Amino acid sequence: MRSDLDRLMAEHEIDAFFIPETEGENVYRDYLTGGVHASPFILKKRGEAPILMVFGMEREEAAKSGLAVLTFEEIGRMELIGQYGRGTNAELTAFYQLLVERFDINGGVTLYGTANIQYTMRLMEIFQALQGKIQIIRDKAPDIFDVAAETKDASELEKMREVGKRTGAVMQMTRDWISTHRGENGQVVTAEGKPLTIGDVKRFLRLKLLEQGLEDGGVTIFAQGRDAGIPHSRGEENEILRPGESIVFDLFPRTIGGGYYHDMTRTWSLGFAREDVQQAYEQVLSVFHRSLEGIEIGQPTNQVDKEVCRLFEAAGHPTKMSTPKTHEGYVHSLGHGLGLRVHEAPAISQFAADSTVFKAGHVVTIEPGLYYPSKGYGVRIEDTVYLDENGQLINLTDCPYDLVVPLRG
Repeated sequence: MRSDLDRLMAEHEIDAFFIPETEGENVYRDYLTGGVHASPFILKKRGEAPILMVFGMEREEAAKSGLAVLTFEEIGRMELIGQYGRGTNAELTAFYQLLVERFDINGGVTLYGTANIQYTMRLMEIFQALQGKIQIIRDKAPDIFDVAAETKDASELEKMREVGKRTGAVMQMTRDWISTHRGENGQVVTAEGKPLTIGDVKRFLRLKLLEQGLEDGGVTIFAQGRDAGIPHSRGEENEILRPGESIVFDLFPRTIGGGYYHDMTRTWSLGFAREDVQQAYEQVLSVFHRSLEGIEIGQPTNQVDKEVCRLFEAAGHPTKMSTPKTHEGYVHSLGHGLGLRVHEAPAISQFAADSTVFKAGHVVTIEPGLYYPSKGYGVRIEDTVYLDENGQLINLTDCPYDLVVPLRG
C-alpha cells in the first residue's frame, strides 16, 4: 500500500526519489497523486510527503492531489529555462542541483516514472555531475512501487469497486444488445437482415464504455470459434457472428484518461451451444468456483494454479504442468494482480516462487480456461476479486455466467 512506501524506501536504502515530469501516462505519478490531471515533477524524501512541482498553469489541478505544490516560478526553474533553454542538459543539470541544495537531499537517490529511453539515458549522464552529496542508485526488482501496489488501501479499493460495477454493466448491455438480433442461414443478422460482425459489437461496446466513463484502448478480446481457442486473439473485426460458436469476451477497461483497471471474461454462444463447447464450459465453471474456494491468506499462489492443473488433467485435458509445450487445453496461469496496470503482482502461477503468497489487500483475477483451436473453440471465465483482512474473498465482478445468449430478434 502507499503507506508502506517509507518502510520500503528504508529497506531498499533509498533516501529520496524523483519522478520527472512527463505528459501522458505515468503510473508512478498517478499512484502517488491519486491520478490528478497534471504533469508534475515529484520529489519524495523518506519520511516526508511528496512535493509536486508544476508550471503555474497546472497548480490548481496539482493541488487536487492534497499534496504540497510548488510552481517552477517559485523555485527558480524559470530563470534556468530562460538561461539555458528548457530540457537541455545544462538546464536539467542546474535544475537538479537546485533541488539537491534547496531540499537538502543527500544519500541514495533514484528515479521512477515513464519517459523516453534516450531522455532517461541523458538524465543518467547528468546525474554524474551530482555524485558526491548524493549517490544515484538503482532500485532492486521488484521495486518499491511494485511491492507497495501489490496490496490496495481503502481508497484504491473503492475506485476498483466502481470500475468493476461499470464494467459489468457494459458487458450486460452488450449481451442484451446482441440478444436483439436473430439467427438466419448460419449467421447472426440485424432486423434488416444485415450480418452482425465482431466490429459492430466492438463499436457498440466502445460507445457504452464511453457512456460509463471507461476506455479499453482498442484491445478488448472478442474472439469467435478457432480464434477463441487462442487466448489473446483479439478477434477479427470483419468476421460475421455465427450461432453456436464459442465467443471469448475479455473486457479490461479503466477510467478514461488513466486509472484503475477491471478485468473480466465471459464465454458466450449465441442462440445455442455446441455439445463440446457446453461440456468444456461446465468444466471451466466448476474449476473456476473450486479455485475461488481454495484461496486463503498466507497460501502460496502456485498451489492454487497447480490444483487447477490437476483438476483439468483429471478431466482429460493437457496443461502446462503435464505437457509443458502444449498449446491446447489449459495453457496459461490462473491469474494476476490488478491495479493501475492490467498485470501486477502477484502472479497466480505454478511457476511462482513459494514465497509468493496471498495477502490481505490483494486484488487479483481468477481466470481458468480451456483452448482447442484445432476443434474450433475456446472457453474462459474470469472475475476480479479482493482478499480482505479477514481472509474473505470479495468478488468485484457482477455479471451472469450464462453461456447461451438467446437471439430474440
